[in-house]
Amino acid sequence: MAEQQRNSPGLSAEATDSLTLLERLQQSAEVLDQLSTTPAPGLPEGTLATLRQEASALRAMRGELGLLLKSWSLLTDTSQKLLNLPPDELGSGVRAALEVLGRQIDAQRGYVNLLSDDGEHLSDSYEWCAQGMRPHGLASHSGRSVVGFRWSLDELRAGRMVTVTDAAQLPLEATEERRICTLLSIRSFINAPLLLAGRLIGWMGFDTVDQPREWKPEERHLMRLTGHVLVNAVERKRRDAQYLQDKEREQRAQSLGILAAGLAHEINNPLAYTTGNLEYLRERLPDPSEASDAECRQVLDEALEGTLRIQRIVADLKSLSAPNTEAREPVDLKAVTESTLRMAANQLRHRAQVVRDYETEVPRVHGTVTKLGQVLLNLVLNAAHAIPEGHASEHRITVALRAEADDVLLSVTDTGCGIAPDVMPRIFDPLFTTRRSGEGMGMGLAICRDIITALGGRIGVSSTVGRGTTVEVILPRAENEIFVPPLPRVGPPSLGRRVLVVDDEPRVLDLMRRLLRGHELVTLANGREALAHLGQDRAFDVILCDLMMPELTGMDVYHSVRDTWPGLHDRIVFISGGAFTPETKRFLQEVRNPVLAKPFEAQHLRDMVMTVGSARLEGGS
Repeated sequence: MAEQQRNSPGLSAEATDSLTLLERLQQSAEVLDQLSTTPAPGLPEGTLATLRQEASALRAMRGELGLLLKSWSLLTDTSQKLLNLPPDELGSGVRAALEVLGRQIDAQRGYVNLLSDDGEHLSDSYEWCAQGMRPHGLASHSGRSVVGFRWSLDELRAGRMVTVTDAAQLPLEATEERRICTLLSIRSFINAPLLLAGRLIGWMGFDTVDQPREWKPEERHLMRLTGHVLVNAVERKRRDAQYLQDKEREQRAQSLGILAAGLAHEINNPLAYTTGNLEYLRERLPDPSEASDAECRQVLDEALEGTLRIQRIVADLKSLSAPNTEAREPVDLKAVTESTLRMAANQLRHRAQVVRDYETEVPRVHGTVTKLGQVLLNLVLNAAHAIPEGHASEHRITVALRAEADDVLLSVTDTGCGIAPDVMPRIFDPLFTTRRSGEGMGMGLAICRDIITALGGRIGVSSTVGRGTTVEVILPRAENEIFVPPLPRVGPPSLGRRVLVVDDEPRVLDLMRRLLRGHELVTLANGREALAHLGQDRAFDVILCDLMMPELTGMDVYHSVRDTWPGLHDRIVFISGGAFTPETKRFLQEVRNPVLAKPFEAQHLRDMVMTVGSARLEGGS
């Protein structure tokens, strides 16, 4: 009767047939026993012995089949409880499975402990107790170290079950196990390893508190079978959780990219005319003949330096929203490093002494000067911010360059505060920062990783709290390539060009009038005005057109010009603050017209006008 109560209700047809078979085996054994005890007259003794042996064999077969039936019933029940549950309900499924198995093997408490990725801490725990039993309270132990259970862990990691029939007989090295048994009045326990691809991810255990007991082979067998089902359920939950995390990270990155592109566009418009006007003023200032003139030029230089810093921040934002399309070339990493250290000198001198540790010959690497300079600046400034101001003589920032087999190693090491172990897994997450509000956006290392990965390299960080941090960047070398620097473009004589400028920002139009003096300019505030004007006057060498405008965009203007006045569309140069939608990106790839990115340098604008205008004159159109 007790055996039938342990089996799950609602048995299937196969289970019913199995029970019928067990009954028949029992009946057959009883018949053989009866024949052997009350034999027919004249039946040889040897035949009677054979009947008794057959009866014994039938009973053994019935026992084995009974054990298989129990295993099948238990696995069916636990599988239903574990494998058909949503990931967020795994805990209830594990506890239900522990109850089924615990009642089957007459245990008083059962538990499943899952380990963290490092294998040395508890990550999740589930527990079941028979009625009237005091629980371990494992749910509150998440994050606790398990290194003290070295004796048990060594056995479990080797794939062996830990079976203790009497806790008083634990070996001397099982110090922590003995303490827990005394604390919780455990007299006997058994733990089964949960292994995934040979790695211990946790264990399942049962114990008793009333008296020592033996753990039968069939009970250990049932625990192993249940453990396999449990590992599958845990792994399914982890896969589902990882998938959800990946999707959430992808959506967050997309949202961040859209936000970054929008911010960059909004910043670039005022930055374009601010930077342009400052450059214009510096060009117009005479050579300093008096102290006041020199001071004015210094003020302008400092203001321009400020705009350059803003441009770097905007470049960081844009790199989050769009891949880099700048052509790669062999780059002198030593020269880029020196340039970066000069740029950051003012922020470094009050915090640490800079140590240069370069090999004599450092091969060139694949990349771009702009992007590698951006990476180096982020790494050097991160190192500086890890060191408090005022003790520069006591701290070092070491920048090292080494040639390896097929790569070049760049490392930046500081003697700062270091990175806490719980923070380390998040250092490459966008917008994650440990600095105070206003001291950083938390994008530096995320951008560095994206840039280095896009260049075919790798980046890694090691740190010790209180001693400092080292960031290592490995880049593929370009040793066999011969780098020929681009020759400066020599244009035709600086003849005035006729230029149409279309932009919805009035300050940008004012800037264009100042920077393009010597050319004949017509400035218009939107796409409709531009198309109306071109209907009357199309004698322009260059059309500078903002890409993103309300109502009619630069794309709309381009299509109307191409369809109405074929050939004129080739003279369009798009001006952009960087808010590229997928549609805009496809458009620019298809048309191949030049793009002038805000904020632009005055000379770059003038060169663009002369180049496009010269192409028109040479074509005779």
